[in-house]
Amino acid sequence: MIYVIGIGIEGRKSLTARALGLIGKAGLVAGGARHLEEFSDIKAKKVPIKGGIEGLADIIKRHAKKGGDTVVLATGDPLLFGIGTYIIKKFGKSGVEVIPNVSTVQEAFARIKEDLNGLKILSAHGRSTDVRALCEEITRHGKVSLFTDSVNTPSVVAKALVEKGADDYRIFICESLGTGKERIIEGAPSAIARRKRFSPLNIMILIRDGAARKARLNTGIPDDMFSHSNGMITKEEFRVIALSKMEIKADGDVWDIGAGSGSVAIEAAMRTSGRVYAIEKEKRRVKDIVKNKKTFKTGNLEIISGAAPECLDLCEGSPDSVFIGGGGAGIGDILSYVSKRIKRGGRVVVNAVTLETVSAAFEFLKRKGWERELIQVNLSKAKDIGKLNMLSANNPVFIISGKKP
Repeated sequence: MIYVIGIGIEGRKSLTARALGLIGKAGLVAGGARHLEEFSDIKAKKVPIKGGIEGLADIIKRHAKKGGDTVVLATGDPLLFGIGTYIIKKFGKSGVEVIPNVSTVQEAFARIKEDLNGLKILSAHGRSTDVRALCEEITRHGKVSLFTDSVNTPSVVAKALVEKGADDYRIFICESLGTGKERIIEGAPSAIARRKRFSPLNIMILIRDGAARKARLNTGIPDDMFSHSNGMITKEEFRVIALSKMEIKADGDVWDIGAGSGSVAIEAAMRTSGRVYAIEKEKRRVKDIVKNKKTFKTGNLEIISGAAPECLDLCEGSPDSVFIGGGGAGIGDILSYVSKRIKRGGRVVVNAVTLETVSAAFEFLKRKGWERELIQVNLSKAKDIGKLNMLSANNPVFIISGKKP
C-alpha cells in the first residue's frame, strides 16, 4: 500500500498517531528534504524528492516488488495541487490512501482572518503559465488563492493585473507560514508589483474590493451600473444574447463598433485577456465609455473615437469576435471591412432595430457564404400603474450572427 500523508506547518507535531505509526513501519519514505528531516530517526529507506517527480514512480515500483509499504510525504493536503494526484494516477485509487492535513491555503486564510467561502484556488507553481490568461482567470472571481514560484512571482502576477486594469484587489502574501520567518505582506496590486523579493515559500491571496466585484461574477451587468447617455446602451438582456453569439475566446481580440456606452466591450473585456476595442463616433458617448472603463477596471479595453469603417485602421491585429451595434446606412461598408480583417472562424454579431439594416447585414453574409443566423428578440418589462402592473414593451431587436469560413 502507498500512503500519501500530508504534513502541516507544525511538522511532525501536526500528524495523528496513525499517520506516525504508518511512517514508522514503512520500508520506503519519500518526500521533500524538510519533510524527511522531521524523521531522521526512522529506519526506512529515505528518498528525497528534488526538482521533478517523474522518477519517483519507478522507485516505488521497485520497492513494491520487495514487499512492504511506502509513504510519500506532502505539504498540507496532498490533493490540493499536490503530489497525491500524481501518485493516484500512476498506481490507481485502490492501492493508495491519502491522509490529508490542514492545507497552506487554510492556514493562510486563518492568518488574515478571512473566510474561504467562494474561494477559487489556482496554481502557477512549477508549471508553464501564461500570466495574461492567469490574470483573466483571476478576474473572474472575487476571492482567489494562488500558489506562486520563482518565475511566476507575486510581483509578476500583480504587475499583469495592474496592466489589465484590475487594481481593485487587496493582496496578501503569506510567507514561510509556521516558521520563524513567517510574514504577512498586504497591499494593492500596484504596491505588490513594486516589491522585488519574496520568500520562495509563499501563497498569494487576492480579494476583490469595489463595485466591479459583483459585476464580474455575473453575465449581463445591470444597465444602471453603466454611465450612458439618452438610453444609448445595449440592454442587458440583449447584451447577454449577443455575447453568447460572439463566442468570445479566453485570449481573443474583440471589436465593439458603434459602442454607445461600451457595455458590450466592457463585458467582453472581462471575459478575455486579449485586446478589446470600443469604437464610437459621438464624443459624449466616448466620455461614457471612459467612465465605464474606469468603473469596471478593464485595462485591456482601448477606446477609439471616430466613425467606422474609416477609423478601424487604428485597431491592431485581427479580431476573433466583432459586435456591431446597428451600423445604419453604412452597415454594408462596415461588414465589408470587417470581413477582410476578422480571423477565419471569427464571429460577427449585429444588433439591429431597422428592417433595412437587418436585410443588408443578412444578405451580405449570404453573399459571402458565411454560416449565418437571424433571430428576433421581443422584450417586455413590468412597470407600476398605480396599484396595478402592466407590461411595457421595448422595440424588437434583430440579432444577426455570422461565422467566417
